[in-house]
Amino acid sequence: MTAAQLSLQQSATIESIQESDISINFLELGILPGKEIKLLKKAPFGGPMAFLIEENIIALRQQEAIMINLKS
Repeated sequence: MTAAQLSLQQSATIESIQESDISINFLELGILPGKEIKLLKKAPFGGPMAFLIEENIIALRQQEAIMINLKS
């Protein structure tokens, strides 16, 4: 399961981040394995998604959220 597959207000624990050119940016933003992530809002038509990670709200594109693997 990935962060892009979360339902509104659903939480999960980050298991891993897929390797890519922007994976270091995730780490800098605090998107780290072992942290809880919650989907707060989702724009229509595949638009950005707003996640709560600790006390930070972070907006990600759907193709970025797909790179965040969650524990099932």
